[in-house]
Amino acid sequence: MRLIYLLHRWISAVCAIFFLLLVLTGLPLLFNGDIARWNALEKRPAFGETSSRVLWAEAVRGLARIERENPGRRVQSISAYPERGLLVYRFSRTGGGYGVSALAYAPQQDALVPWRSGGVKSPALAAFMGWMHHLHLRLAMGQGGMIFLGIMCFLSLVSIVCGIFLYPTFMRHRLFGGTRGGMSAGSFFDWHNFLGILTAVWAGLMTLSGVAIVIFSVSYGVYLAEVDAHAPQGDAVHVSYEDMLAYAGEAFPEQNVLSMESATGSLPAALYLTDQAHPAMFMGQKVLFARTASGELAHFTEPLPRYLAVCASLLDLHIHNHSTLLLKLIWLVLDVMTIIVIVTGFFGWWQRSHRHRERRPVFADGRGKSLMTSVWKLPALLAVLSLVGMTAPLGDTFLGNTVGAFAWLFVLALGSAAWLFAGRP
Repeated sequence: MRLIYLLHRWISAVCAIFFLLLVLTGLPLLFNGDIARWNALEKRPAFGETSSRVLWAEAVRGLARIERENPGRRVQSISAYPERGLLVYRFSRTGGGYGVSALAYAPQQDALVPWRSGGVKSPALAAFMGWMHHLHLRLAMGQGGMIFLGIMCFLSLVSIVCGIFLYPTFMRHRLFGGTRGGMSAGSFFDWHNFLGILTAVWAGLMTLSGVAIVIFSVSYGVYLAEVDAHAPQGDAVHVSYEDMLAYAGEAFPEQNVLSMESATGSLPAALYLTDQAHPAMFMGQKVLFARTASGELAHFTEPLPRYLAVCASLLDLHIHNHSTLLLKLIWLVLDVMTIIVIVTGFFGWWQRSHRHRERRPVFADGRGKSLMTSVWKLPALLAVLSLVGMTAPLGDTFLGNTVGAFAWLFVLALGSAAWLFAGRP
């Protein structure tokens, strides 16, 4: 146990400042989409959720219409947005037509509309959110910063796990939620232990998924380089989108198309696929195309390594399970509580190093083996509820979001009740 304590103490000393940076920058990013929508001068079009397969079945019809109405403009890439019911056609150059770099096509309504990035009401706010994102993801230092933050996330995870193992040692015979008053080291550590166990599952999964995001980003770049290194030789310019769609339907019937790119310079024509189990995954299996001298369609691809699919699932735990305003507000509370855990841990260490006088801990004081005095019963219940709160909203359904929100509200309510109860011996 002494070794675990030393690991927790010194690993925390190394990574605490960077973990604090991540949770602080994560606060505004919880509302990144809401802020971007408010700040946009023009809303991007949306025609209702449509399945990826329905969209791509009409991709050729949309392409024909765009080429007919916009002569002289070459479509460089096509991407699907199932949540908006749109296919987006991006151009290699502007001129004519709508005068924009991309057009959106809604097959269900046979509607063709501009796909503008648009201006913003407050450039300062947009710049601030961009800066927060760069700091949060890569410390504004490129891939090296991302890898460094991944290491810090791993160390933070180790520290959290060590803290969980230490918890029963510090809480033996103490009342759950009991905190000493004043500014002593003991008071800081009481809050550190109490809020730490309340947020342990959330913070642990955040750090674990942070590591997964780094692994996914770096490894996916390696995967793309490996596929590009084995690009088929031949004429890639005359590989049409129709050819690629037809090939994907025959060779990969169990996968969805994410996007397609025409050949440009030394880059061959390509399409990206994703498993139907992960339709929202923003990166997928790459397939390269070219025509041989005989006119046959040649291709090369490599399946995505399985560990990348695992990393993608963990990524969902980081960014795809708090889409409603209520869940975002709950995550804000959890984020603030995690900040307090980090800060109280530091001040507790600082105060104890100066040997300030402390009050006695809040002991059970003859209350028997109730839920409040058991070392693990209430924390275990909180952990189960936290797992439900993290996993239930993953499908972004009304039922899942509701169950997840209620699970988190129970966690916060039980924590608040424990603190109030312990404060009235």
